[in-house]
Amino acid sequence: MNRPAFSTRRNKMKKNIILGVTGSVAAVMLFRLIDELEKDGFKVKLVATGSAWLFIFSVLIRKPQKIFKLLALLETGLGEITGVFSKEKGKVRHINLVKWADLMLIAPASANTISKITHAIADNYLTTIALAMPENKKIFIAPAMNVEMWNNPFFRENMEKLRKEKMRYSVIEPAAGKLQCGDEGMGKMADIRTIVERVSKGRA
Repeated sequence: MNRPAFSTRRNKMKKNIILGVTGSVAAVMLFRLIDELEKDGFKVKLVATGSAWLFIFSVLIRKPQKIFKLLALLETGLGEITGVFSKEKGKVRHINLVKWADLMLIAPASANTISKITHAIADNYLTTIALAMPENKKIFIAPAMNVEMWNNPFFRENMEKLRKEKMRYSVIEPAAGKLQCGDEGMGKMADIRTIVERVSKGRA
């Protein structure tokens, strides 16, 4: 299948992207997402929450060769995950990472992480980076969760807060369908190509 024309043009403009991954079963699609981002000309650095690593490790058990890809994305190993001080005196790693990035994508974005972002809670490395991103560097968010979590009235309020901040955030809406848990309804993460095309269109 031919890629959209805009992808070919934009491939010439290499962009730095922070890929945030949270504790959703959709995190097992991490490597597919990375491959598509790189095909569209992005340089990717990965930041995952503690619960996301459980899903990532489940992929590595089945495909251990992916560990080399993972290490390349982390670049500085555990320091990139934990946000410790960088080798340069006085430089904080998460701030350096924010300065390096042109934009951020959180996919999948769990209900927990989305709710933290809307309340400016920064209690892990991913949410700390999201809070530190300046307004001119957009954060794309691709929710993924159970339909009942999606329909929860308090969570819906948080989603509305996110949608209203259009200068800072761009929500890539989930799809309806059969979820991993067997339930039917909204909450399935958007198609990988849909996510990458949205990010590619909005990165210039």
